[in-house]
Amino acid sequence: MPIQIKPVIWEVPDNIKAFSTTRIGGYSKGEYRDSNLSLDVGDEQTNVRKNRKDIKKSLNLKMEPCWMKQIHSASIKKVKESVSGLVCDGSYTDTIGLPCVVLSADCLPILVCNKSGTKVGVIHAGWRGLSSGIVTKFIKRFSNNPSEVICWIGPSISQNNYLVREDVYKKLSKISTTIFNRINEEHWGLDLKKAAKIFLKDAGVKKIFTDEMCTYQSANLYYSYRGENNTGRIASLIWIE
Repeated sequence: MPIQIKPVIWEVPDNIKAFSTTRIGGYSKGEYRDSNLSLDVGDEQTNVRKNRKDIKKSLNLKMEPCWMKQIHSASIKKVKESVSGLVCDGSYTDTIGLPCVVLSADCLPILVCNKSGTKVGVIHAGWRGLSSGIVTKFIKRFSNNPSEVICWIGPSISQNNYLVREDVYKKLSKISTTIFNRINEEHWGLDLKKAAKIFLKDAGVKKIFTDEMCTYQSANLYYSYRGENNTGRIASLIWIE
């Protein structure tokens, strides 16, 4: 069964193409069923490569996407051609037809483009990425004019399902205490989407679109690391046509 792919809903130039996947369809088995797109979570490599091939065929991609090996860092790389073994948590390009991809299973997948449709990129951010400043760093690298940047924040875990302890609270409460909701004496609920929006707005980004789906609550559609631990990853892709 082909992997289910959804167009991203946002307002961008016509030549910017963006899609996200669900866990429906594909070749992966067991806890990774069915459309896992990560080579780094323990899934059979053959099945992952079949899933990636299915994505490329379904979207009629002319170039192999730049699949990142994500490490919860603030590392960002510019790519000009298809690259294997791209170790980073943010990538961008101005090469026509070259898709950038971010993988996720609770963390934020963020797609980025400019209003002129000449540059695209992706960011992977959980609490570690946010704490290390990857969002601000990416926008500064991506454009000298952040008011011309457009962002989309994809499906990710919701605040009430993303419980963190005091160490994370201390690291991120300096952004804003409004991104936290006190759950009990030991835990806070962290609103990843709201935190990312604060960073983006502070960096000068004016147009931010958000998919409000919760990966934890929608286990039939998405993977959730918090919910399942050993699990797959969906993909969010963007390119210049």
